[in-house]
Amino acid sequence: MRNVITCCVVAAAVAGTARASFVSNFDSYASGQSLHNVDGWKGWDNVAGVAGTVSSTRAFSGTNALQVGPGQTDAVREISGVTSGVWNFTAMQYIASGQSGLTYVILMNRYLDGQNNNSDYWSVQLSFDVGAGTVKDDLRGGSTTLVYDAWVPIQIQINLDADTLSQYYNGTLIAAGVWKRGAASVNALQAIDLYNNGGNAAYYDDVVVQLAVSSNVRAPGILATTGLAMLLLVPRRRR
Repeated sequence: MRNVITCCVVAAAVAGTARASFVSNFDSYASGQSLHNVDGWKGWDNVAGVAGTVSSTRAFSGTNALQVGPGQTDAVREISGVTSGVWNFTAMQYIASGQSGLTYVILMNRYLDGQNNNSDYWSVQLSFDVGAGTVKDDLRGGSTTLVYDAWVPIQIQINLDADTLSQYYNGTLIAAGVWKRGAASVNALQAIDLYNNGGNAAYYDDVVVQLAVSSNVRAPGILATTGLAMLLLVPRRRR
């Protein structure tokens, strides 16, 4: 497990721009290991069979990444304490060409095992149509072109004080809008959900949630090359 407290100190003291709620780069685990009830990750509704898997097939940094698919996978990472301020969710994603089907990056303002039956809980649903080569915001309608066979940055900037968000893929703004989607929504980020309905595999590395020091959120790419880079230099330890 990454020493998140140490990561926070390094980010604040060296990068001087942000502190992390959590960092996952998956290098502390064995290739092939299921990430169910490990470092906050689990399968949707606490079902072990749909949890993500550590893989050494691809890696953006270090030796491992999180593999989602090719079978149905629903990898959840619950989050606590993200209820105000300006936050950045960032991740590197790799999707190989020659595949089909859909895979998703989802952020939820509410999450509780067995009780996620209200669409207001979904604040972000980015769908990646692997066959068609498109990335789309299913909730707001913006889209861009999917990049194959390369590690691509995903950044979602969330201003919980202003109830807004902006979503970037490979540095391109896909859509911006309101974070809360209805009366049942809450002013929080409670879970990341990396979902695959089968038929393809997607890989994720360097998954980070960081609090920006001010409301002047940095432009896409800068976070990944400065604060994130410093976070990933911190020594890791196993649980």
